[in-house]
Amino acid sequence: MDLWEIILFFWAPISQHIGYFKDLNNNVETLKRKTKKLKRKHDEIQAEVDDAIPVGKRQKALVENWLTEVRNTENQVDSIRLELALRRICTDHSSRYTLGKRVVEKLEDIKKLNKKLKAKGVFDKVAESPRRPTVLEMQTSLPRVQQSTAEETMEEIWQCLRDEENGIIGVYGMGGIGKTTLMKAINNKFIRTGHFNIVIWVTVSKDLNLGLIQEHIGKKLDIRFGDNEDMAEKRDRLFTRLKNVRYLLILDDLWEAFSLDQVGIPKPDKQNRCKITITTRFINVCNEMDAHKKIKVRTLTHEEAWNLFCERCGDVVISPEIRQVAGKVAEECSGLPLAIKTVGRAMHGKYKKEVWENALRALKGSSPEVPGMERQVFLPLKLSYDSLENEEIKSCFLYCSLFPEDYEIPIDWLVRYWAMEEGFIKNVNNLEEASNKGHDILERIMDACLLEQGYEGNENIRMHDLLRDLAIWITSPSSIEGSKFLVKAGEGLVQPPEENMWRGVVRISLMRNKIKHLDITPDCPNLISLFLNENDQLRTIHSNFFELMPKLQILDLSDTGIKSLPMSLLQLVNLRVLILSSCRGLVEVPPLGKLKELQILDLSQSRRIKNFPQGIESLVKLKRLDISETSLTAIPYTMIYGLPSLEELRTMGRNGHVDGATFSEAVNMKRLRSLSISVSNLNGFIAHDMFHQWFSGLTSFHVQVNYIHFAPDSLSNKQISIGECDKFPCGIEGLTKHAFSLYFYKSKGLTSLSKFQSNLKSLKHLRVIECSGVACIIDWREVGDDAFQCLQRLGLYHLLNLEKVFDGGAPPPLNTSLQNLRIIRVINCEKLRSLFSSSMVEQLHQLEKLDISFCIQMKEIIEGDKLPHNSFPKLRFLKLDRLPRLESICSQRFIFISLEEIHVSWCRMLKKLPLFSSSIHEIKGEIENNREYWEGLEWEDEKAKSLYTRIYKGPSLF
Repeated sequence: MDLWEIILFFWAPISQHIGYFKDLNNNVETLKRKTKKLKRKHDEIQAEVDDAIPVGKRQKALVENWLTEVRNTENQVDSIRLELALRRICTDHSSRYTLGKRVVEKLEDIKKLNKKLKAKGVFDKVAESPRRPTVLEMQTSLPRVQQSTAEETMEEIWQCLRDEENGIIGVYGMGGIGKTTLMKAINNKFIRTGHFNIVIWVTVSKDLNLGLIQEHIGKKLDIRFGDNEDMAEKRDRLFTRLKNVRYLLILDDLWEAFSLDQVGIPKPDKQNRCKITITTRFINVCNEMDAHKKIKVRTLTHEEAWNLFCERCGDVVISPEIRQVAGKVAEECSGLPLAIKTVGRAMHGKYKKEVWENALRALKGSSPEVPGMERQVFLPLKLSYDSLENEEIKSCFLYCSLFPEDYEIPIDWLVRYWAMEEGFIKNVNNLEEASNKGHDILERIMDACLLEQGYEGNENIRMHDLLRDLAIWITSPSSIEGSKFLVKAGEGLVQPPEENMWRGVVRISLMRNKIKHLDITPDCPNLISLFLNENDQLRTIHSNFFELMPKLQILDLSDTGIKSLPMSLLQLVNLRVLILSSCRGLVEVPPLGKLKELQILDLSQSRRIKNFPQGIESLVKLKRLDISETSLTAIPYTMIYGLPSLEELRTMGRNGHVDGATFSEAVNMKRLRSLSISVSNLNGFIAHDMFHQWFSGLTSFHVQVNYIHFAPDSLSNKQISIGECDKFPCGIEGLTKHAFSLYFYKSKGLTSLSKFQSNLKSLKHLRVIECSGVACIIDWREVGDDAFQCLQRLGLYHLLNLEKVFDGGAPPPLNTSLQNLRIIRVINCEKLRSLFSSSMVEQLHQLEKLDISFCIQMKEIIEGDKLPHNSFPKLRFLKLDRLPRLESICSQRFIFISLEEIHVSWCRMLKKLPLFSSSIHEIKGEIENNREYWEGLEWEDEKAKSLYTRIYKGPSLF
């Protein structure tokens, strides 16, 4: 190699390095120009891809990689340009050299990208037919046996997904109930339908990660996100792709709501016909995600649960020796598929009866001894418990386990206990606020599907057996968290647990057992609550029984047979709640003056107590006193009125009357908010200057003028009952104006409601019973335009001289009376010939239920023949029973457009049954000589007859 070659050999790299420094400005301009040109080509190809995706194609991998590389290169060029701008073409030689080198490297990258772009055939077609199906089949564990509950729920979900009105569907229920299994089956059904362009399944789980949701959706759409793409960029790409695709997105196991916009999911509507289905344990997640339809997944029926259990156990349950105990083991799973499968799997191949009986014992005792119960049942269920917002709400959930299995827990009773216990309901000023907060806490627990509404209505709640087992497991002595409970409720105990079991626990429930004697002195230094109620055979309590319970706050001895209370009760100086209701053998209560912390005292329905407990005047913290339905004599009302903290007072009963003059002193009770009392007369009762102001400040009351054995109306918190008044006392009208519910019983002095009507503008419920002087309820000529405008329920019973319910023709044109009336019941009013005039039917546009029974003179329901258009638009239930002279509903035929259920019994003269639309689903009746009556009916046409015959649920017609 000669000298010149040597010089060239070394000069080439040297000149290149000099170029980094010297040609920086020119190279930057070249980079800008080539990057801009490359960006235009990128956008053209991306547009081709976006056009191809909605028609079911997927972009080619090489194209996707190229587009990603271009975006990454653009980001790096932007970084270089930003750095140059900040350095203002820096004079620092080292930095200038480094930037110059990076610019040249990016020019080389662009050259390579352009070379790939020109490669033969690569970019001729940017998209191709998808390699994966639009719906991926999922393995599902739906049992082979018939599952009517699951099938019904699946059908409901399926119909919602096909209904254009429902864009977002929420499927909710407790953990382990089968939500995911149902949705997997739904997913698989779409394989055969082609209903959606694509079905996307995303399992979300407890820790919400929006970026991960984007990745899952992107993967299903064949979108490959670059490493440097942030959430906003991914959002825009997902939205662009999904906005032209008819998709079904299934978000499984969602624990908290999120914004669809933030992820890039177009909201489903009628135009795009897309759907989103979420499965969750929390109904509030459905609400926060704006679900148009919410579907609760129910537990299995007894038969379904047994079939599933047998499927998991195998032929071992065929054995006659095993079958009976196996049935009881299956019942302990309480219809929860997760528990049924786990226990069934654990008992597979177990042919010894002793093993089955041991499993039954463990399940009854809420013990996780059965293999798999702790890991596969309790721990997954506990996730819902762990998700509760704070320790206060968790404690309330655990508290519900103190009641027996399948117990209907009264909500008011429950929150009242919570209000009293330290650490449960804090930061409230009175019982009403505590109750409100308690209801709010219950709603939060129910939203998490950890509690359910009771069978008897929304006044009670229930705890699923497996969730009760979970709570007992959490509070068991072996647990490392939570307060320790001893729960033996409803287990048939005849003896109390051994004394060593009492030590160290915070709450004990022995309610609903058969314990006869408490002849022990347990050492319970930490005990706060003790439930001994509903031990109806309990007779005696050891004199020292309460001696070693220094922290006890709640003691419930209701519904027991105790005859006396031991003096050690008076050592419970921290006691806040003492429940002695329905103690049928209890004759006397010891002096209670030492119980300075007592806030609730309940002696109601302990009918043998005659003497008022001594020392009540010392209970300055007493908030609730209930001595209703007792045999107490000489009740010291003046002493009671002097209790400074009293908020609720219940004294109603035959022996609890208070005269009006004495009761007028009650206005001095400044904190009183709830009152239940019998008043023997009204003299001086309403005369007090402050009475109306004080009375209107009560949040609830039940006042009886003369004692009537009526329980408070569960639908109204302000009730007045007036009984056996031949002559109404002065001031009665002023008292009734405060009422939401008004009952008249055996009051001969009542002829109509005209004298009350001006004071009944807020009345919601009216019941008139056995008032023989009543000839008319409402006379339109005497009432104002707004009388009875809030009335919702009207009940008329055994009014033997009632001739007209409504008299005086039609209401005035602007009259708003009865505009909210929903329910009418008329029973045994034997002189009543009709119920309404045709002209007043227009007032009854909210009427939903009409029950007319035992009115032997009634000939027609509606008198007249000019009914308004669309009469009774909301009537759903019609009952006509024992109306022997009833000939027609109305002389003018019309259709009940909303009728769902009709009962017709013993109406021999009624030849034309009411007409109804297709909304009806049940017809019932007990008609004598069915065949003869049926054949004597007159029909509008054969279609009407056919519809009645198909739906009729009475005795066989043929």
